[in-house]
Amino acid sequence: METADHCWNCGSNVESDSNYCAECGAELDRERRSERDVDDRTGGYETGVDGTGDYVEDEYGTHRNDTMFAAATHLLAIFTWVIGPLIVLVVTEDEFVDANARTALNWQIMFTVWMVLSFVLALVVVGIIGLLILPLINIAFCVVAAVKANDGEVWQYPLTPEIV
Repeated sequence: METADHCWNCGSNVESDSNYCAECGAELDRERRSERDVDDRTGGYETGVDGTGDYVEDEYGTHRNDTMFAAATHLLAIFTWVIGPLIVLVVTEDEFVDANARTALNWQIMFTVWMVLSFVLALVVVGIIGLLILPLINIAFCVVAAVKANDGEVWQYPLTPEIV
């Protein structure tokens, strides 16, 4: 048995006569493979299989599930502060998810610095604006970063140095 084909879902090598991927369990529907099936499976992105059935990876070599995990890391930061991105950073082995977890963690650290600074300035009334606006900026930035991560990009948050 030859291993000439790749799974559309995870990219691992599969036997040419297999009906299912041994790695992820995805069904390998070889007879009905078309452009419409490719768009449905990958959400219209350039990961997965192209029209010839060859596996295509993006810049980081990520799969569709990895981009979704990276996007979830940014959204997780909205609700868990630095805890969510830190856990993802520790447990992930994927380079793309790791890069997104680092940017999310760096932003949450800087967000904390800006909030503390605003709180101190609120004592002299100036920082009240920061205390009101910074949480909205945090949500907006995390959503933008999640959308970019889902598209396969690592978005650098504004005014955020690489701390981690």
